[in-house]
Amino acid sequence: MAIDSGGGSGGGAKKQKVDEHDRCEAAGSDAIREDRISALPDELRLHILTHLPLKDAIHTGALARGWRDLWKRRWAHRASVEVHLRSRDDLRRELEALAREPRPRRRLERFSLIVDIWNLKSSELRRFLDYAAECGVEDLDVETRKITAADKLNFHLPAVSSPSLACLSLRRISVSSMYYKGARAFQALEVIRLVSVSFRWKAFRKMMALCPSLLILDLRSCCCYGDGWVFYELPPKLRNLTVADCSKITSPDFVRVPSLRSFCYSGHFSNLPLSIVRHAVLSDLYIHLRDSLPMKEWNIFKLRESLPKDLSILNVLTISYTALTAASVLSADGASAQLPNFNLHSLKELHLLMFEMKAADLSNLYLFLKTVQCPNLERLFVQFPAYGEPMVRVKVMEEPPEDGLDNLVMVKVMNFNWCPSEVQLVSFLLRKARSLRKLLIVSRNVTPVDLPGTPEADHSLLKEALVNGKIMLIESDSTATQPYHEALIKVF
Repeated sequence: MAIDSGGGSGGGAKKQKVDEHDRCEAAGSDAIREDRISALPDELRLHILTHLPLKDAIHTGALARGWRDLWKRRWAHRASVEVHLRSRDDLRRELEALAREPRPRRRLERFSLIVDIWNLKSSELRRFLDYAAECGVEDLDVETRKITAADKLNFHLPAVSSPSLACLSLRRISVSSMYYKGARAFQALEVIRLVSVSFRWKAFRKMMALCPSLLILDLRSCCCYGDGWVFYELPPKLRNLTVADCSKITSPDFVRVPSLRSFCYSGHFSNLPLSIVRHAVLSDLYIHLRDSLPMKEWNIFKLRESLPKDLSILNVLTISYTALTAASVLSADGASAQLPNFNLHSLKELHLLMFEMKAADLSNLYLFLKTVQCPNLERLFVQFPAYGEPMVRVKVMEEPPEDGLDNLVMVKVMNFNWCPSEVQLVSFLLRKARSLRKLLIVSRNVTPVDLPGTPEADHSLLKEALVNGKIMLIESDSTATQPYHEALIKVF
């Protein structure tokens, strides 16, 4: 879409009659005090709204009936602009439209720039960013789709001098450490999302220093050059931190983010940023370790040091089979006694990523449920691998827990392949979850399959539950019942 030229309201000045609801009638008197601002023509009131941030413009709808939906018409053109550069001709046309637009610029809620050419110059990128800054942009999105462009283009945060900037999203571009000296802080910036972004750790540190109000930081597939990515300091108000598949991450022990309430990590155990969450009181936690974890004493100690000290208000937990195994070892060797609030009494939802599921992992799951108490658990999601284990019976060494699932009302099992360990788990839930109302099984095969190695008692229990309607067997996943971290899983 080309950047449209022209400002104005586009509707012409029209006098609006003063509504009776927009008058204040003095009690016991014939005098009427007019709301003179509401009596102004639409053109002037729209001009007033163009000087307000979006959320304040919306709030003016409570002033009087005449203001209720006026904020929706505060610009002649829509408040979101997307520029997609597919050729040099597109670039030339967009820059010409930008030059024609009169000043002062209209306010923009969102400006998106998608670079699909390899030869965009830094000076040309700067012109688009200057335009967004002049429009007081609140949501800025910059993405490159060519490797050559991503390698040579640099994004300079201080150059985006919009005091209204609240959300910044960058994809496949480098972040420069230049122009930070004397730069003003972005007091309104609350959300930063970086995907496949590369920079040196000093640039990242300078960026964080300019964002004192940052609440959400989302880092995915990012790369830090030099000695590695060091979280020396994070904004003091940060509440949500996501780190997914980022290389060379370290975190010194002195880093503390007590304001953190949500932490999501996906990647190798060696890159798990220590100390960041230790002094935080989390409400949701996502841990997906992509590598197997040797159960050496040092690894167990490192994992213990990575866990928050206080899990008393943890409401949602998503954990992969590798982390589950490690947590089970932590509990079994008595290490949990060193974690004051390791019992998850506030946990309402548990999502188990049982990839590469085997009978041994089922034993670890039983051990986890036994030692890490979740007495108020209501929703359980179990995600098996797309293809199950070989058709060989392997004995589950750990006995299932006797209690602890009294409040469980909903279970959803995804990628169910009728493998012995999967059937055993579902039959265990049918026996122990006394309050269970709904058990959804998502399987490519909606007809029960008798596989070698499946205990007859477990298989019969599943068939009985299917007949009496306690189990709902579906072929495609339902969007109606999704885990809390589903959006993260799709990206990871």
